[in-house]
Amino acid sequence: MSPQDILELHSPAKINLILEILYRREDGFHELKTVMQELEYGDLLRIEEVQADRLEFYCDHPDLPTGEENLAYRAALLLQDCYARGRGARLTLSKRIPIAAGLGGGSSNAAAVLKGLNALWKLNLSLEQLQELAAGLGSDVPFFLYGGTALAKGRGEQIVSLPKLPPIPVLLIFLPDQALSTPLVYRSLKWDKIKIGEKTGNFVQWLMERQKLANSDNVFTGQLYNFMTNDLEAGAFALADNLPALKEELKSMGLMPMLSGSGPTIFALCSDFEILPKVGNELSARGYHVILTSFSRKAG
Repeated sequence: MSPQDILELHSPAKINLILEILYRREDGFHELKTVMQELEYGDLLRIEEVQADRLEFYCDHPDLPTGEENLAYRAALLLQDCYARGRGARLTLSKRIPIAAGLGGGSSNAAAVLKGLNALWKLNLSLEQLQELAAGLGSDVPFFLYGGTALAKGRGEQIVSLPKLPPIPVLLIFLPDQALSTPLVYRSLKWDKIKIGEKTGNFVQWLMERQKLANSDNVFTGQLYNFMTNDLEAGAFALADNLPALKEELKSMGLMPMLSGSGPTIFALCSDFEILPKVGNELSARGYHVILTSFSRKAG
């Protein structure tokens, strides 16, 4: 097997800097606007070409299914069925992103499979063709084809790339073995607490206006927090009463916390970057799972 028959891809986590729920659509999905941010932290996907049309999927996480219940495996099946019948691959996933944590791990893995197999099998599919496949797999999958900082609309499949944010440090915090069902969080939406406005639009305008300013990352972080919001927080907090208490505690420590996606992970920023590892160590000693990472450093 030649070196070009093996690919290794970074499969990053994400957070939602803004998540606005607009209304429930007739197809059962929710119309939303969200600004997603790719993180440095992520999984590693290794792809090797194999003979015939076999698709093999392996993962080092014992709780992750490796059959058609796995979104990354379904991505490989879909790409093979649509564009590469007769081609085969072995997919090996080294899992680091926590499962069902609101960090987009499964969607990221699926996007990495689409990009990796497109390259390995030399299909030369355009981003638009890959995005069409991604949209059929899951609402967050299209974002990971773009990465960086991006606005997602519709049910999440309409992607507009935004100016790259600096590599701001971020702390991810969650309790091991705590999970929240995304459908249940959506069913717990507090519509009376959701104010339909222009939060996302105001943020995008602010970002466009300030992308050329020479603000330090510390100053930028404080300004960014003024726009951050998540309409799913109230519903998630109603299902997991430890989360609002954790958020308030993080605020009292001088951090800027918010739920990512449907949770249960809370991410926290801080204008004083030296505080984040200290808080992380304290929370880790109390049984929380903490990850210190940053916004993606890749070129925008």
